[in-house]
Amino acid sequence: MTEKEKFCKNIKKYESPMYALAYSIVRNEDDAADVISESICRAYGSTALLKNESAFKAWILRIVHNTAIEMIRKNSKFVELDTLYDVAEKNEGVDIATKLTLHDAVDSLNEPYRTVVNLFYYENLSVSIIAKITGTKSAAVRQQLSRARKMLKKLLNEDF
Repeated sequence: MTEKEKFCKNIKKYESPMYALAYSIVRNEDDAADVISESICRAYGSTALLKNESAFKAWILRIVHNTAIEMIRKNSKFVELDTLYDVAEKNEGVDIATKLTLHDAVDSLNEPYRTVVNLFYYENLSVSIIAKITGTKSAAVRQQLSRARKMLKKLLNEDF
């Protein structure tokens, strides 16, 4: 199998986590697709930097994370989306039993909490891998997860 075929196979394998991470940051389907495209181009151009094939998932997610953050910084319209998103208003008039699902609660978290929760719980990545992906220390990731859990508990307890 050629290097190009290995790369394509790995991209296909991690397509879903890549999209989930990109979407959780930019909060728009079209922009998430742009982030994925740009990330794949960047990754392919720097495959020689990947020394350990088993680290491909963390490596590609790091590239996706950095590309998404870069896109947000370049285009201020993404920053406003986080401040405009309000779960309570979105679900107004809905039965209290179905008003707020866990997915809605996680989606309502601000960065970096939304990202670390998605990577930890939905992608089953370790704290140390998340720290590498987000470019922070493991202690910071643990603190963000702790704060996110408290925020989620508060959100879910308010409605139930």
